[in-house]
Amino acid sequence: MSETTEATSLFAPLWRRKWLILAVAIVAALATYLYYKRQTPVYQSTTQIYLGAGAEEQAPGEKGNAKALALNPTDQVAIINSIVIEGVRQQLRKEEDVAAATGKAHAKAVGEKSQFITIFAEAHRAKAAALLANSIATAYIRRQHLYYQRAVLSAISVARRQLRRIEAASASALSTKPGSKGASPTSPSTASVLQSANLASKINQLEAELSVSGAQHVKPAKPAGAQLLSPKPRKNAIFGFVVGLLLASVAAYGLSRLDRRLRSLAAIETVLGFPILSALPSVRRPIVSRDGRPSPSGPLLEPLRRLHANLELLESPKRTAGANGSRMAPRVILFTSADPGDGKSTLIADLALVQSDAGARVAVVEANLRRPVQAALLNAAGPYGLAEVLTGTLPAENAMQRVPVAGAGVDAQPAQDAAGVATEVEPPSAGSLSLLAGGTAAANPPALLAGEAMKDLLSSLAEDRDYVLVDAPSPLGV
Repeated sequence: MSETTEATSLFAPLWRRKWLILAVAIVAALATYLYYKRQTPVYQSTTQIYLGAGAEEQAPGEKGNAKALALNPTDQVAIINSIVIEGVRQQLRKEEDVAAATGKAHAKAVGEKSQFITIFAEAHRAKAAALLANSIATAYIRRQHLYYQRAVLSAISVARRQLRRIEAASASALSTKPGSKGASPTSPSTASVLQSANLASKINQLEAELSVSGAQHVKPAKPAGAQLLSPKPRKNAIFGFVVGLLLASVAAYGLSRLDRRLRSLAAIETVLGFPILSALPSVRRPIVSRDGRPSPSGPLLEPLRRLHANLELLESPKRTAGANGSRMAPRVILFTSADPGDGKSTLIADLALVQSDAGARVAVVEANLRRPVQAALLNAAGPYGLAEVLTGTLPAENAMQRVPVAGAGVDAQPAQDAAGVATEVEPPSAGSLSLLAGGTAAANPPALLAGEAMKDLLSSLAEDRDYVLVDAPSPLGV
């Protein structure tokens, strides 16, 4: 049971403000959508470079050349990010392509052992993003091809120098004259011939490899394949809706914790320490006219009857003996409310009508001398009232006004028995309703109400009636 109560106390503030929370979430989603809808779009294009051609087509020769031709993906990524991209941007600025020149780009190796490098380019237009990515790949391949050619040409130059030295040595051996003293003609050695042949073959192979491009551009970027990175108004609007819903819920829960107003009957009973006898709904016309007589509105009948029944069940401090045994003593009930206009006077008039319909003898005393309204509510038009009674100008019996209620106008009808003797039939039991209106304006209403005359008046009225309902002024109003 405690868990249910805790859950109810947690979600009740949210459910009470559900439409406000939903409205805040919708406004947040709409604002997020409009904000991102106006943002400049950002497109991303990608392309790849294959390093395998440069690594596999190395020029045979010295170890230094082979090492120089080897392509390390990590080193090449660093070269692209630090050198190539900036050079491409400068070239694009010279070509006055601002959209591509102001874009962002970076390179990333696909893997540690992979020979592929991926280039990512971002720009405000799809065409500019694709152009930036392809320009970086082309500039890197051009740079790498020149580097590759320089390495091959260096290797060819070294091989040719070696070949020239061998050929020079062979020519010097063949140029020795046969008749010279201490010298004899010799033919080139087999080793020299083999070295010359190998060097010539190497030079031919290196010259053939000048046409190898080294790194290759694969999967060129296309404007149609550019991906929209931002904005994404729909996704952003959904995210804004969720965030607005959460923030509005937290705010509603926080406000409910700070709000000290009583919003439930159970909370009112807990604070006051007294049970609530009845709760009345709000209606537009609390009192209506039926057959020229005032009557409570339909939605108020059952709550008012429940209130009357609860008043009947309340224990009285004393009992008076009657013909049918003991009965509860008359009750004097004071009605008040914090502010004027809360509906106190209307409640008194409706309750008095319901009690009189139930057979009770009821008297309504209007103690609100500044704003008397009971005469208008109960359709009474007497010019005098409580002010004249308390000042001694008029007796209470003359100031009381009788309010017509259902069953009050039934008179005793004569009837004849079988012997022809006329007898009087007792009318059915019916209640009565009397009103002691406020009367004329009083100079000092609090002094009149606090005097002994008011106490004596209430005591005398309670002797002959079941209920005396006192319409007191609102404390905050005076």
